[in-house]
Amino acid sequence: MSKTADQMTENLTEQTIEAQSLQDVTENLNRLMHAGLYGVESPIERAMELIGDKYSFQIIHLLYQLERQRFVELEQQITGISPRTLSARLKHLEKFRLINRHQFPTIPPKVEYELTERGRDLASTLNHLETWVNRWFPYAPSTES
Repeated sequence: MSKTADQMTENLTEQTIEAQSLQDVTENLNRLMHAGLYGVESPIERAMELIGDKYSFQIIHLLYQLERQRFVELEQQITGISPRTLSARLKHLEKFRLINRHQFPTIPPKVEYELTERGRDLASTLNHLETWVNRWFPYAPSTES
């Protein structure tokens, strides 16, 4: 019985090491693919490289609030965004694993977007920014007509 428990422990340890090694390899490949981003020393500059584009905050915020959204739904909720710009922003956010793209084999094709764990973590940070802006620079619609 002891040998079986020891073998199971050894197998679990090997699986854990393999999973950790796979995660390390994935992370290293990501660093190579995005060397420019990881090469920027300033954390603020790295953050701006990731989400500093116009509309990126809005996309993340909408996906955080509404969970899964289709392309058209996002387009309708973001004032002034063109389909081309939305597509580019979604690809950028997907590239850095902030969002997941789910494509369904239907006719016409159905695609939905949702935040990854990484994206949800960022969204909670953006909520703090939203609180700060509302506190210090509250919305005041123009009364001029």
